[in-house]
Amino acid sequence: MNGFVPFIILCGVLGLGFVWAQWIEPNSFCLRRKTVQIKKRLSKPLMILHISDPHFTGRRPLLERFFDRLSRLDVDFVFVTGDLIDGPGGIEPCVASLRKLKPKRGTYAVLGNHDYKIYPFLDQIRRLVTNEHIGKERPETGALKEALVRAGIHLLANENRKVALATNQVAILVGVDDPVTGRADLEKAFRGIENGVLRLALIHSPAPFPSLGRRGVDVAFAGHTHGGQIRIPGKGPLPMAYRLEPIIDSTDQYGFVGLVSRGLGASPVLRLRLFCRPEAVLVRLEGS
Repeated sequence: MNGFVPFIILCGVLGLGFVWAQWIEPNSFCLRRKTVQIKKRLSKPLMILHISDPHFTGRRPLLERFFDRLSRLDVDFVFVTGDLIDGPGGIEPCVASLRKLKPKRGTYAVLGNHDYKIYPFLDQIRRLVTNEHIGKERPETGALKEALVRAGIHLLANENRKVALATNQVAILVGVDDPVTGRADLEKAFRGIENGVLRLALIHSPAPFPSLGRRGVDVAFAGHTHGGQIRIPGKGPLPMAYRLEPIIDSTDQYGFVGLVSRGLGASPVLRLRLFCRPEAVLVRLEGS
C-alpha cells in the first residue's frame, strides 16, 4: 500500500504532462522578437515576420486567431519557410491565414518536405532507425502552389527576386526549394545575383547552411526542426533530435546570421511539445 500511493501520484503527473504536451503547449502560440545587426548599411531597419511549419490539416481556430494578432503588426516582409500543410484540408485555412498578413513589400514563401510528401506512421518510425526521409508524393502540392499564387504570395523555388527598399537600396530574396526531398538547387537559386546587395535567403531545412556561407548571404531563414519539440530546460533538445536534424537552433557560425524558427505546428503523427512553445518570429534587421 505504501508503494501504491507514489505510483498513483506518478501516473497522475505523467498523465497531466501528456495532456499539456499534446494539447495545451502545442496551442500556446507566442511571438518571439529578435534584433539582428548586419555589416551592410540600411537606410532604416527592416521588420520581417518569419512564419514556419504551421502544418495545417484543416481548420485550426486557435492558430487562425493567432494570425489575427499577427495581422496587426507593421512589417516590411513576411517570410514563410515551408511545411504549410499536412493534408488537402489544410490548403484553404492556411492560405486564408496568410492572406490576413499585410506586409509592405510582400509575402515570400518556400515549400517544405511535408508540402511535397506524405509521411505515414511507419515511415516516421523507419526514419528514427535509418535517418532517411521516405514518404510518398503528395497529390495536392500543385493545388497548394496555385492557391498561394492566387493569394498574391510569391512562391520561390530555386530562384531569386530583387526588391527595392529605398533610394539606391535593394534586397535580393533567394528562395531555395526543399532540401529534404532533394529539390534544392543552390546554383540555380543564386544565379545572376549582383555583388554588394543585401541577400536574404529562405530555405525550409537549415541543413544546407554551411553551403550558404560561401554565397554572400547576410541572413538566412529556416524552420523544419521545430526546435526539437521536446526540450530539457537548460540543456536544449533531446539527444535523439540532434540525430534527426544537424542544426536545431539559430546560428552564426557560417559567416551569416541563420535564424531557425521553432515553427507553429508539427506532424500530425507527433504533435508533442514540451518547453518548446510554437512561435512566429518578428525580426528587426538593422544595418551597421
